Amino acid sequence: MSATPVLDALWAIHRTERDKLAAVPQRGMPKSPQAQVAFLHRRLGRSTARVARLLGVHPETVRRYLRGQRRNPPAAFADRLHQQVAARFRSRLARKTDDAMRRRGLRAYITATFTFESASAGTSDDGRERRLDEDLTASETQRLLAARDAGDEKGALQIVGQGVAEAYFGLRGSGMDVDLRDLVHIKFEL
Repeated sequence: MSATPVLDALWAIHRTERDKLAAVPQRGMPKSPQAQVAFLHRRLGRSTARVARLLGVHPETVRRYLRGQRRNPPAAFADRLHQQVAARFRSRLARKTDDAMRRRGLRAYITATFTFESASAGTSDDGRERRLDEDLTASETQRLLAARDAGDEKGALQIVGQGVAEAYFGLRGSGMDVDLRDLVHIKFEL
């Protein structure tokens, strides 16, 4: 198993869902230089100066593309323009993917050893391996995606362990802590 199994599993479901969204016919990335400049202009708050700084050109150049007075950009400018548009267009698809995961929540398929601890009962010494598949709540999914974005494997593992165990064992609101050890397998689905 890799050093970051939870984060790897989260990125795998992200890629799968992103590919599903990308397969659905959507408005494609702008192709003409005028459409690309207009796309950046909208994305950057309709600021000609910000677009010009981003592309390394004079603001009047941006205005000429917006008005359709320039159509054939030099190769270096066309490359910079395409890169900036592609970066923002892809991030929009990634944002839609994460939004879909937050909205629907994730289902975790996990094989690991679970132990329990509470203030009144103490700690269970006889943790045992279990194969569980449970739905995470919307707030747990939100926290899990935040841990993924921060690169926090330990935090993600704790969120998954607590969420799955609370759902499976009916511990929500009980104050009992769950420790997930010896992770064997983890996979996520929507």
